[in-house]
Amino acid sequence: MRKTESTDVPIRQFMVRSTAWHQESSSRHHRLALFVAMALGAILLFVFASRVHADELSDLKAELKKLEQRIQVLETEKAEAKAAPAPSETKPPVEAVQPLPASAAAPYIPPATLKDNESAAQRVDNAPIDPKLKGFFKIPGTDTIMKVGGYAKVDFIYDTKPISSFDYFITAAIPTSGPDTQRGSQFTVHAKQTRLNLDFRRDTEAGPARLYFEGDWFGNASFGFDPGSYQFRLRHAFGQLENLGAGYSFSAFMDNDALPDTLDFEGPGAAPFLLLAQARYTWKANEHTNFTLSAEAPSAEITAPIGSGKSTFPDITGRVRYEVDAGHVQLAGLYRRLNWRSGQGPSDSTDGYGLHVAGSLKTFGDDYMVAGGVWGKGIARYVSDIAGSGLDAAVDPSGNLQALEEYGAYAGYTHYWAPKLRSTGVIGWLGMNNKSFQAPTSFKETQYYSANLIWNPAGSLNVGAELLYGNNKTFDGNHANDTRIQMSVQYDFVR
Repeated sequence: MRKTESTDVPIRQFMVRSTAWHQESSSRHHRLALFVAMALGAILLFVFASRVHADELSDLKAELKKLEQRIQVLETEKAEAKAAPAPSETKPPVEAVQPLPASAAAPYIPPATLKDNESAAQRVDNAPIDPKLKGFFKIPGTDTIMKVGGYAKVDFIYDTKPISSFDYFITAAIPTSGPDTQRGSQFTVHAKQTRLNLDFRRDTEAGPARLYFEGDWFGNASFGFDPGSYQFRLRHAFGQLENLGAGYSFSAFMDNDALPDTLDFEGPGAAPFLLLAQARYTWKANEHTNFTLSAEAPSAEITAPIGSGKSTFPDITGRVRYEVDAGHVQLAGLYRRLNWRSGQGPSDSTDGYGLHVAGSLKTFGDDYMVAGGVWGKGIARYVSDIAGSGLDAAVDPSGNLQALEEYGAYAGYTHYWAPKLRSTGVIGWLGMNNKSFQAPTSFKETQYYSANLIWNPAGSLNVGAELLYGNNKTFDGNHANDTRIQMSVQYDFVR
């Protein structure tokens, strides 16, 4: 038994050792395999990380390159901006209003009248006064250009003697009879002459087109004193396609380029001035000469014991105008059909007709003169001092309608003492041949004188003072006068 035991012991020891070695060997193989796997994983992870890192580096390099390019562009733009000329020297953008050739502008126009009636006038071929089109801008997405214009003005007015028109100086409104005709001063302040206008222009296949709108606050301005009331009044609303115009504007009988530069809104009483509805066409004979024919809204202003004036035919105006760089001259003729009806009683009609010649002339430097003369029968409605007075015609005791004769003239001269300091002097006279059956207080004649000093201290600001004198004489031989002192401050929106 011991022998057997002694023999089994070595075997068991060998088996134990063999098993331990096998276990140790197996453990080493596992550790080696694990190490190899970890190494391979690390290698694969390194390779993967390297590739990801390489992609990130590539993206970062691309972004960096873009930033460098953007910086270069900004630096180039900054350098070009520094090297660019002043704004006035740069070329206008594509959408900017391009100046027109000088030949496309109207001929000589007085340089700076306060009321700026020249801008509202209908011109041959729709030519603008200013070829630079100052103040115009292009309406986005269209071929139309527009301008917002006008001015704000306040007038301080002092009359030494009575007059029935406080807002502007109508010499025919000076009372010649009644109490206090030679006494009674009046001080007035108003801003009714403030004006706003819109000017639209564009080129079409049929020629240059224009729409013009303008208004002021003289809607209640007439005879009488109403210092606190302002009502908007339409002055212009017309369209013109090349040389065909229609709408509400100046009569073709008047010459708005021959009106003197006064602070007073009215101006000389002998100057024709009327706004009305019309349709007109102008023929361009040559570079300097044109002809205009206009059909205008009629309104017979009749003095009658009963009944009223009627209109059965439009007023017809024809004119010829000669224009050069030194000035212009215009001759206009007017025909009217005047009617009177007294309800179911008698009625009658007569013709009215007249002539108006006016013009402007550039003299020395910026100095210029304007002048005009008017004559006619039955045309009182078109003459400043007596418009609205019922003096186109009068009904005699036999019921016959007789046209009344008017005639007058005026002249004005503007002198520039300095580029921004000017004066205008004006004289005017208007008379009428009265009929024996007219009322004693009917209009006979007026005289008008004015002189001013206008200063343009800066930009579009104008400050001025004006002295006016008027004398009114009636059919009965009575007469009266008024001296007015007016001071005005005006600022133009675009000038």
